[in-house]
Amino acid sequence: MSDLDCAPATKADVVAVKSELKSELKSEIAGVKAEISGVKSDLAASTRRLAHEIVKTNARIDRLSDDLRGEMRGLRGDVSKTMDVAVSRMETLWRESVLLPRVIDDHDRRISALEARPSR
Repeated sequence: MSDLDCAPATKADVVAVKSELKSELKSEIAGVKAEISGVKSDLAASTRRLAHEIVKTNARIDRLSDDLRGEMRGLRGDVSKTMDVAVSRMETLWRESVLLPRVIDDHDRRISALEARPSR
């Protein structure tokens, strides 16, 4: 070892080391700030892209919802028409099931009366 390595540090040596460390720290801090700024920019760009995609997705969902509502209205109308036709047919069958036995009985009586009459 040389005498310089073992010599006690002078005030000038301490000031020089302090100045060098300050300079290196400032440089490192500037680098970290630059990296953080880049990360912030990337994050902001990603956030904008995600927000744009969310808006597009919401618009698509709204459009699908409107389409589905329209389809449901159409189906409800079709089902209502079909049910109306079925109910109308059932009412007709019910009326006929009530009226036809009476008509048949009436015809039976008239036929019996005609058969009972003397022939000419």
